[in-house]
Amino acid sequence: MLQNNQKGFTLLELLVVITLLATLSVGALVAYEGIGENATSVAAANNIKVADSSIRTFRAIENVYPNQWDNLANVDGLSVGGAQDVLADATLGFFGQWTATTANNVTSAVASSLNAVGVNEFQTLRGAATINLAQVSPNEAFNESAPGVSVPADELEFEFGPTGALSVVNYANATQATWSISVVPSGGNNQACTAGGGAFNAPFQGAALTDNSPLNRINDNLDNDECNLVIAVGFGKDVPGTTLDSRVAISTAPTYTNGITVNPSTHYARFMALFHVASDEDGNGTIATGEVFPRARLLAVVDTEGRTIDESIAGAFRTN
Repeated sequence: MLQNNQKGFTLLELLVVITLLATLSVGALVAYEGIGENATSVAAANNIKVADSSIRTFRAIENVYPNQWDNLANVDGLSVGGAQDVLADATLGFFGQWTATTANNVTSAVASSLNAVGVNEFQTLRGAATINLAQVSPNEAFNESAPGVSVPADELEFEFGPTGALSVVNYANATQATWSISVVPSGGNNQACTAGGGAFNAPFQGAALTDNSPLNRINDNLDNDECNLVIAVGFGKDVPGTTLDSRVAISTAPTYTNGITVNPSTHYARFMALFHVASDEDGNGTIATGEVFPRARLLAVVDTEGRTIDESIAGAFRTN
C-alpha cells in the first residue's frame, strides 16, 4: 500500500512491468509445453520472444536500441576464415552480406539510419582470423578480448561529421574504404538488388535469390517482388554490456541450439536482430538515397537458422 508521501508508477513504468510479466508468463507456458522431444524448438521460440521483448522494451525506455551487435560477415568480405569458419550450414544458407563503399551517399544514408536508433558499432572478425575452438566458443569469438583467436575481433564503427553525414568507418584503428556487413538477402523481382554499388541478393552459401520470399515470410509488408535491405546482426555477449547504465538493463544474451544443425560448441549460436533500413519502392533493383529510411526499424528477431517464433513453435509440435 502506498504511503501519503509516496508517488505512484508512471504509465510508462506500468507498461514495462506489464510487458515483463507477459514475457515471463509466455516463457513459463512454453517451457512447460517443451517437456520431451520438442524442448529444443520450444526453447528457441521462448528465447526469440524474450530477446525481441527485451530489445523493444529497451528501445521504448531509452529511445535507442542496444549497440555492439555481432556482424556475421568478415569485415573484408572474405568467404573463408574468421566468422565464416564458425557459421553452420543453415546460417550460411539463410544470411548473406552487403559490401558497402564508405564514400557513397547511399552507404552514408544507411549508416545514418542505423545511427539514428543508436546502432553504430559491430563486433566483427576478418578473414585472416582463425578460431581455436578448444580455447573459445564461437559465440565468444566476436569479442576483442577472446582467447584462441589468432587475429582478434574488433569494432566496426561508424563516425559522422558535423553535418550528420557518414565521415569515416573505423576498424582496428584504420579507416575502411569498403567493408561488409551481414544481411538477409533479397532478390526482388529476379533482380540483383544493389545499394551503393554492392549487391545483397545472395546468401553466404548457395544460389542468389530471385525474389524476396525469405523476408516476405517474416513480414508480409515486405513485398515478394521488391528489394529490401535488412541488416542482420547477432544479439551477442557485448550487446547487454551497452545497456548497463539503463533503467532496463539487459542481463544476458540467450544462446540458440538445434542438435548438430547449430551446435554452440562448434557454431555461432545467437539470435539475430533484423534491422530494415531501405526498400526499393520504384522497383528498379537499386536502392537510392531517398529510399533509405531516416530511422532503421526492428523488423524481427529470428534464430540462427533464420526461423521466426512461428516456425520454431511449429517445429516443436510436429514432434508430438
